[in-house]
Order: sequence, then C-alpha cells, then structure tokens
Amino acid sequence: MGSLASRWLVPAVVVITGAAVAAGMVGRALYLRPAEAAGSPAVPSSSVVGPLPGSAEVRLSPDSFTHPDRTAVQRVLQAYFDSINTLDFPGWRSVVSAKRVSTQREETWIAAYESTRDGGMVVQRIESDVLGRRLRVLISFVSTQDVAKAPPAFPEKCIRWRVVYVMTWEGGALKVDDAPESRTPQMEKC
Repeated sequence: MGSLASRWLVPAVVVITGAAVAAGMVGRALYLRPAEAAGSPAVPSSSVVGPLPGSAEVRLSPDSFTHPDRTAVQRVLQAYFDSINTLDFPGWRSVVSAKRVSTQREETWIAAYESTRDGGMVVQRIESDVLGRRLRVLISFVSTQDVAKAPPAFPEKCIRWRVVYVMTWEGGALKVDDAPESRTPQMEKC
C-alpha cells in the first residue's frame, strides 16, 4: 500500500504545482492589462527638472502604471491638480468625495490656494483595499506658494510633497476622499 501512495504522490504534486503556476500567470496577465493611461510611465524619481513647480501633467511611475485603475486615477488627479492651479472650485468639487465637499467652503478654499501652483506630479504607487472600494495613492509633487499660504508647520515658498491620497468610488466615479492617511504628508524644502 505504501508503494501505491508513493507512485501517485509525485504526479499529484506535479499537477498541483502546474495548476498554481498557471493560475499565477493568468492573474498576472489580467493585472498587467495593456497600457491605457496617457503617455508612458514616468521615471521612478520624483525629481523635477526645469523651473519649479514643474510640469502640470500628472504622470505615472512604472509601479503605478501596472495597476488596473491607473487611467481613472490619473484622470481624476489631473482634474484635481488642474482645479487647484486655476482656482476652479466647481472643478475641484467634481472630483472629491461628498464628505470632503461638505467640509469645505468655496471662499476658504480659494483663499487657501490663491497663490498655489502645483507641478511635477508623479503617482508613485496605487494600492487597492480588499473589497476594491478604496484606493490608496502615493503621489509626489512640488508646490510653490506665498509663505503666508504654506502649511503653518512648514512655512516655505517651495515644498516637495509625498502624500497618500485615499480615493473612493461614489456613484460609479472615482473621487479623492478625506482620510487620516492624507493628513500626514512628508514635506521637504525645494
């Protein structure tokens, strides 16, 4: 009886291993869909070349370029930063969550961003939560602003940011949400 079990053990292990490898390859093929996002992946560095704050285009790092929601993330963040750079409160309101809109008055928002110019935006990483309802997006960018309009804890004219934006699906559209992860950005002077 022992030799019969040994004779079937090796083929069973080979079949199970083959099935696991095939499932992994199928999963990888689904995750690495053909490029749909604008342009090609950005260089992984968040350094900005040229005058600060840098290009107004939201770019994707090679790591974030592989995420299946990269196109939606890039589109929403482009509208988000464009609205800040042009002081377009209705445009900003259209890409943030209802929770975030409810805590922001237009006059206060305009006063906060009236001297801000954001650039050099690179989406470094996109992570989905287990249920697929939220995304955590690590983005780096540069902002220039009047020192009086800079964060009180970091009063600088030019700041390099690394921030986690939480994005959520509302009514079938991806929105930038208000979440604790976004409240602890890394900042350094340009």
